[in-house]
Amino acid sequence: MTYEEFKKAFEIEVRADKRATELYTKIYNGKGNYKTASQLATRIGTDFGKVLKDNDFMLFPAEWDLDDFLPRALGLDHEQVMNVCRQVQEDLNKDAGLGVKFQEPKFNMDRVQGLITELKDHADFTDIEKSFYDQLVNFTMNVVDDSIRDNAAMLYRSGVKTMVIRTAEFKACEWCREVEGSYDYNEVMDTGNDVWRRHEKCRCNISYITERNSSFYREEVNNFKK
Repeated sequence: MTYEEFKKAFEIEVRADKRATELYTKIYNGKGNYKTASQLATRIGTDFGKVLKDNDFMLFPAEWDLDDFLPRALGLDHEQVMNVCRQVQEDLNKDAGLGVKFQEPKFNMDRVQGLITELKDHADFTDIEKSFYDQLVNFTMNVVDDSIRDNAAMLYRSGVKTMVIRTAEFKACEWCREVEGSYDYNEVMDTGNDVWRRHEKCRCNISYITERNSSFYREEVNNFKK
């Protein structure tokens, strides 16, 4: 499967995903936030993996040029989620009366290279298959997390107070429930803070708002006070 073939199949898969369509519509109608974007990223990452599975990814390793294909394919994944984050951030900025530019999250090539190395080190793909597809979803959700962190950091440096909200998924593990809550950005700004961490299969949502945002965006914060 060439990259161009994958791109076409991936775009078709996402368009056919009813839940993804609902989330896209909500966001582009100005009714979404970063929590919505995180939910959409989960769907996009899952659809990404489904296309690979449907095309026997790694069943015939010699037919996949991983060094070329995976960075390009995950670059497409990154771009789709980043564009969603751009829309959410621009709506947040407009609501808050902030004329600031969206901070684009960087493409995490180091993480992509780690995936490539892992695949090359495991001739029997079945040994890591479940973990690999979970990592694809995690990678996609991290585009949202990085967008939040980069834009919150920029606003914080500009003197705008921001709040980060982490919401545990249904039936989340004890660790995720422990870090669930709302936090002033200046308290969790270091990259090693648990608020930004995800374990394998983690589907918790991370979002943020500013002190200037309206009640429409601030509603979810009232549920989490630590």
